[in-house]
Amino acid sequence: MIVKPLATESAVTDAAITAARVVRLANVHVSAASTITLANSVAASFTLLPNSSEIVEKDIGAAVTATGGTVTGVPVAFTN
Repeated sequence: MIVKPLATESAVTDAAITAARVVRLANVHVSAASTITLANSVAASFTLLPNSSEIVEKDIGAAVTATGGTVTGVPVAFTN
């Protein structure tokens, strides 16, 4: 998969993250996991382990929040 960042990394509560369809979330904390909550049509959450990242497809306009860890995000485009 080729991932193309569309902006610079910022806080997950940034307007660019909220407006994006696909985002890359990274937890750069060395020991604390983070709970990521997506305010999609049905609220959903998952755990992002320390020193890990995930690419997430979400609803446009859905807010992202992170509890714990040190999480940043960036809107991305990708191809297989």
